[in-house]
Amino acid sequence: MNDQPSSVDAPVPPPSRPWPTDEEAVEHEAAALVAIWGLSRRAVPAKVSAMQLQALLIIEHQETTNLGRLATALNALPSSTSRLCDRLEATGWIRRSTRPTDARELTLALTPSGHTLLTALRERRRDDLARVLREMSQAARDALLYGLREFAAAADRIVEDREPGLDEDWPAIAARLLA
Repeated sequence: MNDQPSSVDAPVPPPSRPWPTDEEAVEHEAAALVAIWGLSRRAVPAKVSAMQLQALLIIEHQETTNLGRLATALNALPSSTSRLCDRLEATGWIRRSTRPTDARELTLALTPSGHTLLTALRERRRDDLARVLREMSQAARDALLYGLREFAAAADRIVEDREPGLDEDWPAIAARLLA
């Protein structure tokens, strides 16, 4: 009888580690997720620039805002933000209106068309993510979700220390950054 273990019983070697640090490995492997997220925007029929999408997402998050707050959130000049809003209004994605309590202040809000655009973008991104997830085993999907939850919890702690009072969640922040 052969006392040697069969190839079926042989231990599985650890995965190769082409990256010297965990940080480099995460950066490299997370690139696929970031790319899928970003490429989803290209598949939506409406052409929207990254800056336009960022503005729409900020307006959506704040429900209504004014030009100054939008400029600050975009880290842009008010004059540039005003021209951006001109284009968004011309496409029918936002509307400007006078604040009922202060006629001097204009508010910005998404139109139904703007909401529809953002919904289409999210649906496409989720469809693309679902296609990738279907290529993975259930165990791998469970491990990915567990790892991402742990990562998000750790990131929450770090960001809370660095930027107390940040009022956006990770999907909102990521959507703006990957717009």
